[in-house]
Amino acid sequence: MEWLDRQAKNQAGRVALFYQGKSWTYSELNKAMLDLSNQLYHVLPKESKRVAIMSRNSNMMYIAILSLWHLKKEIVFLNTHLTQKELEYQLKDAQVSFVLCEEKFSSLLEDLPVNSLDLKSVSKMTIHSDTIAEVSTISGEDIASIMYTSGTTGKPKGVIQRFKNHYASAVATKDNMAITTEDNWLCAVPLFHISGLSILIRQLVLGSQVTLYNKFDAKKITQDLINAQGTVMSVVPTTLQSLMKELGDREYHPTFRSFLLGGAPASMMSLKTAQAKHVEVIQSFGMTETCSQVIALNNQDAAKHIGSVGKPLKHVELKLVTKSGEEAVANEPGELYLKGPSVVDGYLNDASFKEQYWSADGWFKTQDLALRDDSGYIYILSRLSDLIISGGENIYPKEIEDKCLLLNNVKDVAVVGQEDETWGAVPVVYLVGDVNQAELEKHLKQHLASYKIPKAVYYCRSLPKTASGKIAKHRLLTKEREDFLC
Repeated sequence: MEWLDRQAKNQAGRVALFYQGKSWTYSELNKAMLDLSNQLYHVLPKESKRVAIMSRNSNMMYIAILSLWHLKKEIVFLNTHLTQKELEYQLKDAQVSFVLCEEKFSSLLEDLPVNSLDLKSVSKMTIHSDTIAEVSTISGEDIASIMYTSGTTGKPKGVIQRFKNHYASAVATKDNMAITTEDNWLCAVPLFHISGLSILIRQLVLGSQVTLYNKFDAKKITQDLINAQGTVMSVVPTTLQSLMKELGDREYHPTFRSFLLGGAPASMMSLKTAQAKHVEVIQSFGMTETCSQVIALNNQDAAKHIGSVGKPLKHVELKLVTKSGEEAVANEPGELYLKGPSVVDGYLNDASFKEQYWSADGWFKTQDLALRDDSGYIYILSRLSDLIISGGENIYPKEIEDKCLLLNNVKDVAVVGQEDETWGAVPVVYLVGDVNQAELEKHLKQHLASYKIPKAVYYCRSLPKTASGKIAKHRLLTKEREDFLC
């Protein structure tokens, strides 16, 4: 794999990867990649240009990704939370016949029309052949990865991510966050998600280090950051909240610089809690379709513009478009449109999406509502699909959620729109915590207009989350919500 080969030549003895108490130098990582490539070369069908991978984070998954790219395979990343029916749809849509998987997921694939092999088995195979895989040359136009959207606004779409998109994202992050070879990026987000894969890409392009976790563990990560194991970490709002709670009155080692926050807008309470602990949080906005962040605060602006996701990164263009199709003025909400080298150019197998998600002049329509203040800083208001229109009034769920979280006994919250014969829709709240409805309503009436007050409160044991830790609101709009109610 060309990027890894370059790092292995330039800094062979430098540690590239830490995982569960073990480490690999760039040279060792390159050798492990070549060894696995040679084994996969004799196992994978030569005619298959695409191979799927289904695994939780591990050193084997990490090396398998590098090996598949070395073999010029397009990787279809499968979310480990998918049902068998969802897997069947994605594998068929991507025309995949072979899946590399973690052993625990093998049973999900047994009745599907694909061949599968668990990663441990491949690594232990003995190949009796002198034929080895040749060194690959990567073209920017080559497809690196295909990741499926969640399908919350329709059927899941396969996002085609090219090496040039990933490379542009890595370079833009380097410029914005001043990433160097001395940085160690902690990765507790899934590698099958863009938030995790982008960390791997940054390492290969920039020559930094990665500490990989099998899953998010607030206690373990906090101890690592106190002990100087990490300078930067990617988080989503729920994991940031857990880390701040675990940190308590302690402090991270001075070498830790910042959290890169993405996935969803964070509550003001969480951001101010981090600020009070002198923990820098760089808010950002990115999508699967943009190969990670395209808008972000920088280190200098993180504390001064709390609540904003920042300004567009280098070579990224944006505009906000109103419902009437006009460009929004300052402080006016509009749909966020994007252009730039990290923005993908299409979805798999469905040209009909082109018109829906791309304008005639090439702008990608994000389906996110945002506004730009007088100084040019962007604030994400909600997904278009989350926006609640009640009696002609626009209600942004995040505004209500932020106010709910000001109450100490509210641990987690999600506001969604519920159909209503009179108003079309009304806000309702799903809440984890110990606060009665009367107390909640009294508190919210002090902060919100009457039409924004939730018309019902549903108490939950927990809220549904995606693999990356975001609240999966669409699951609260189906019968599945009953699984979470107290």
